Amino acid sequence: MRAPQILAPLRHRDFRLLWSGQTVSSFGNNVYAVALPFQLLALGASPLELGLAVGINTVTAVAFLLLGGAAADRVARRTLIVASDIVGALAVGATAALSAAGLLRVEHVYVTAALLGSASAFLQPAYSAIIADLVPRDILRAGNAVRLLGRSSARIAGPAAGGLAVAFSGPALAFGIDAFTYLFSFATLLLAHPPPRVMPERASILRDIREGFDFAFRLPWLWTATLYFMLVNIAFAGQSGVMTPLLVRDVLGGGAAMFGALTAAYGVGTIGASVLIAQATIRRPGVVMFAFELLAGAAVLAMGVVPTLPVAVAGMAVMGLSLSCSTVIWQSMLQRRVPEHMLGRVSSLDLLGNSLINPVAPLVAAALVVAVGPAATFVVAGAYALTLATIGFVASPVRRLRDDPALGAAAP
Repeated sequence: MRAPQILAPLRHRDFRLLWSGQTVSSFGNNVYAVALPFQLLALGASPLELGLAVGINTVTAVAFLLLGGAAADRVARRTLIVASDIVGALAVGATAALSAAGLLRVEHVYVTAALLGSASAFLQPAYSAIIADLVPRDILRAGNAVRLLGRSSARIAGPAAGGLAVAFSGPALAFGIDAFTYLFSFATLLLAHPPPRVMPERASILRDIREGFDFAFRLPWLWTATLYFMLVNIAFAGQSGVMTPLLVRDVLGGGAAMFGALTAAYGVGTIGASVLIAQATIRRPGVVMFAFELLAGAAVLAMGVVPTLPVAVAGMAVMGLSLSCSTVIWQSMLQRRVPEHMLGRVSSLDLLGNSLINPVAPLVAAALVVAVGPAATFVVAGAYALTLATIGFVASPVRRLRDDPALGAAAP
């Protein structure tokens, strides 16, 4: 019997080491995310101060993304990931030690948030780009699917472990677990030996960033899809923190347990996506990508039109599956069609486009909920996502691209 395609990338030692380390590190990050608000509340932080901790992390990550993408094309990507792990281990380890000693202050948490956001800005483009260095081109989509599987599993297991750690011992233990996972990732990368890359001479980091923009805007399929993802994120980025909790409380009459069930349903969908998309044979990736985007928009619309618990659970699962499949297809297209020496910068531009709207979307969602209510907000968000996905399905240059596993990336 033929082995599942999703296992193919794990046969490559260096990819297996990278994936193992990053999956464990992602688990730790989710443990940290659960402990952080409880630690801040224990320090007497106000709601504004809780928001600042998240905001500082997001702002620093966005501020350094372009620099991180340029660095991923200038130096060894393994080096960037290792350096990010060291920064994370030191920052979170210091936070754990201060918390355990009773010396932690809110300002310390802000410094940690800034360091973690900055490290993430260098880690994410390097991680996206290095996958193309570690697995053959014909299983790139499976490689991205395995990455998704690890991240999704960590998103389910991490919060549960974080909650238990905080309940039985306090936030210091949860922070210590996260620091250890950074060290684990660091150790696995030390054992990996990615193939050496030819490093061309670089004039300046600013020129490298400008070259990344020039390259992206010379490819209509690339910049239009990046713009699409940035705009469509308005429909999805405000759901977990605003739309879904209020739908649960005000329409479905539930509480934290119901909200947890819906979050778990989304996670189950992402895990299903990682298996499905790795096995699928796709000749027209752009067409399939927008088909999944249409399905995600329809799921959001259904949750508003028929606001019942079964529909909400099914909608979250379909949304998780559809958005994850779309993301894996898009990442694989970038890795196959963008030249290796540009991939870090293009990955950072893609991440930047997705990140820019994240702080705005919850505010838009909150304003809509106040104006029309939670269920109607899902209707508006779903209709908006369906409209954009339909335009992309009909008119986007991405839909004309064909998938050839042997395709070599070429400059425009």
